[in-house]
Amino acid sequence: MRASTSTRTMVLHSAHQDQFDVPDRDLVFYDQPYDAERLSRITDVHLWSPLDGPIDRLPQIITAMTNLKALSIGPGRVLPTIVTELRQGDLPESLEELSVHISDRTLVWPDVVVPNLKTLYVGEPFRFKNEHFPELRALSLYPQRSLNNVRQALELPLEELNLLNVPTDEEIFRLVEPVGLRRLGLIGGRTLTSLAGISALPQLESLRLKNLTALGDISELAALQQLEIVNIQYCKKITGIAAINDLPRLRRLTLVGCGNIGLERIEAKLSTLEWANTGATT
Repeated sequence: MRASTSTRTMVLHSAHQDQFDVPDRDLVFYDQPYDAERLSRITDVHLWSPLDGPIDRLPQIITAMTNLKALSIGPGRVLPTIVTELRQGDLPESLEELSVHISDRTLVWPDVVVPNLKTLYVGEPFRFKNEHFPELRALSLYPQRSLNNVRQALELPLEELNLLNVPTDEEIFRLVEPVGLRRLGLIGGRTLTSLAGISALPQLESLRLKNLTALGDISELAALQQLEIVNIQYCKKITGIAAINDLPRLRRLTLVGCGNIGLERIEAKLSTLEWANTGATT
């Protein structure tokens, strides 16, 4: 067993070592004896399995990582029961970040409280109770078409919300307005046609827009005077790009895969930023 405090540690069955071909990663084998003191120094873990080696329960070796801060589960052959059959105490109380990529079926969180979790990403439809994540600050999830799980999540003390599909139009800005989010991501969808109404979120510091195939006018961005980070990817119908010029606090800008949007209108602004990426965008 090799462990490190400086890089992500991969947890896998020893029989699958030859199938894991990412170099320079520390490996821990959950089917072999372990040293508790060494495990206590591990803070960032990815649980991995190849397609021919399914995992259906969280390995006890992860429970023994008493200072674990970040855990990523899947993709690979990781069965939903690894989450749905969790028991209280399986996840170290120190855990602050959890990322789950398991299947395309709805994932139901069990009656397990993760008391210090700050960041949660679930890459499939997800049902949960707020009481299980009392300290959650950043959430990424697929919304139900009814948006009920989004409404529920907005009762948490969130600072960041990323919707991995947007099943509604500009109503989304009215929905999240009361929460005071600082970071918002709208990732995928065919119904959002403009950013009309986003001025109701003047406190936003970061905005991410990706794969929004119908998104057009983004000129109302100019109302978001606190924006420091704007990330727009693969939104090929956007207009109103000159709004970028009116963002006094903007530091970082990504415009990737957006086609011909009139980039020359913000050339002067681009030269003032600490970082900009305009790949496949003119």
